[in-house]
Amino acid sequence: MSVNVNRSVLDQFYRYKMPRIIAKVEGKGNGIKTVIVNMTDVAKSLNRPPTYPTKFFGCELGAQTQFDAKNDRFIVNGSHEANKLQDMLDGFIRKFVLCPECDNPETDLHINAKKQTIGNSCKACGYRGMLDTRHKLCTFILRNPPEDTGSVKKKEKKSKKKDKENGSSDGERTTLTSTPSRNKTGLHQPVLEHQFCMPLPHYLPIARWSDVSIWVESILWFILQH
Repeated sequence: MSVNVNRSVLDQFYRYKMPRIIAKVEGKGNGIKTVIVNMTDVAKSLNRPPTYPTKFFGCELGAQTQFDAKNDRFIVNGSHEANKLQDMLDGFIRKFVLCPECDNPETDLHINAKKQTIGNSCKACGYRGMLDTRHKLCTFILRNPPEDTGSVKKKEKKSKKKDKENGSSDGERTTLTSTPSRNKTGLHQPVLEHQFCMPLPHYLPIARWSDVSIWVESILWFILQH
């Protein structure tokens, strides 16, 4: 079942939805832990790495967290109910997802490691500002910045364009060196002068029959031209 990303909006046709948190308690005693089964899907709806809300829960609960992205396991130590985590997620969304100007969740985080600042930009209204970095999660975000998908796409486009240019240039060079041109007489015009100046006995042993015919036509063309 899905819920509104901004749960203060009661409109059932609100376009920004996220799946409700599913939590599973595992272990007993000191080893008890809560696995957030669908954290990857929840985080994807918020356009944030799944480690961020998981770590946020740990900061708010004073509990250790574990991440195993390969096996899609995001864990908070201790026993915690799904409804409690869902209410806590609202705090994460308010602080790190919603735009402070328009309350729209279409935002991106921008990390400046040198200045130790976290910028926030909104695709909906164009807002650009800075986050309050006093929350404990900000230290984790600064050490683990989100991937800039825009820069990744630009790098991919540049590499593809470069490969395409290299491929076309190689093809042109191959065409020029492998195919001799023909003049009005229909005979092959040699591309390089040394092709018809090479001594016949030296050339024939390494030549194929097609090369011999081209060599002969080149000699005839040279004689006709002179």
